Amino acid sequence: MYHDTSSELEHELQSRHGLGLSEFEVLQILAGRCRVESGHKVKMKDLEAEMYLSQSALSRTVTRLEKSGLVGRAACDFDRRANFLMLTPEGRERWEAARPTHRAVLERHLA
Repeated sequence: MYHDTSSELEHELQSRHGLGLSEFEVLQILAGRCRVESGHKVKMKDLEAEMYLSQSALSRTVTRLEKSGLVGRAACDFDRRANFLMLTPEGRERWEAARPTHRAVLERHLA
């Protein structure tokens, strides 16, 4: 069941919105914790704690999102090893557009 659901999520999100499942989930976490207009940021380390990805896989996912203009990355002023992530307006738009697709697939598989 998990494999079928995640495979369909991956396919539908990619074909309709140009997002992989991991990318959607990063945007979803950021959207839940950031307001674009207020400039809220999330520590990369905190995002890692909420994701199922390894540190390197998450870093690659964030890099893809950053190159697409969907997230921004900033260094921490007081700890150079730490990075912050911010959801861009484009990232919020893409996430909002993809939410109904994500929900519909989950409803089909879990109803």
